[in-house]
Amino acid sequence: MKKLSILLIVMAISLLGYSQEINTLFGSKDSTVTFGGYGGPFVRASQINGMWGVATGGKGGFSVNQKFTFGGIGYGFSSDNTFKGNNFQGNENADLYLKMGAGGIFFEYTVGMRRAVHVSFPLNIMAGGVLISDKKLDDFDDDADNGIESSGVFLIEPGINFEFNFTKYFVPTLNLGYRHVMGSSLRNLSDSDLSGFHVGLEFKFGKF
Repeated sequence: MKKLSILLIVMAISLLGYSQEINTLFGSKDSTVTFGGYGGPFVRASQINGMWGVATGGKGGFSVNQKFTFGGIGYGFSSDNTFKGNNFQGNENADLYLKMGAGGIFFEYTVGMRRAVHVSFPLNIMAGGVLISDKKLDDFDDDADNGIESSGVFLIEPGINFEFNFTKYFVPTLNLGYRHVMGSSLRNLSDSDLSGFHVGLEFKFGKF
C-alpha cells in the first residue's frame, strides 16, 4: 500500500508538471497547460430519411493532457425535411414534415494536438426526439394540434475530426461521422431511416 501511494504521488506530480510545445499555423508557442477545455458551435449537413438536411448545435468539454475530452453536446435540424407518408387520416401519400433534435454527452480522443494539423475521434451518446407533422413547423415541438406522431430516440455518433491549430485558442475542425438511431416507435419511419452520415464544421474556442 505504501509503495502504491508513493507511485500515485509521483504520477500526480509528473502529470501536473507536464509541459509540451504546441505548434500552430502561425508558429510554435510553449504551453504548460495540462487541463483545458473548449466550447463552440457547429453546423453539419446530415442524411436523414434518404435526404440531406442542415443541423446546427454546440458542444463544450473539459480536456485532460491534450488527449482526452469529456463534455456535453446538443443539436437540432434547422431545416424542414419533407417526405410522403401516412397522415393516419385516410391519406397514405400525404406531405409530411420531419423535425429532430438531440442532446447528451461526448468523449473525444485527440492524436497529436501539438501538430498544426491533427485528428481526433469523437463519440457522441445522446437522447433525442422526433416529430412528424402534416404542417410545416417553425420550431421543434410536440404540439398535439400539429403532430401526426412523435417518438423518443437514442443516438450513438462515432466520427473523425480533422483539426487545424489556427491559433493557440482557436481550432476550426472538419467533422465526418455517422448517426446511428435506436428505439424509434414511429410508424412512418424506421431507425435506419433516421440514421445517416454527416459532414460538418466545428469551431472550437478554448484553452487547449
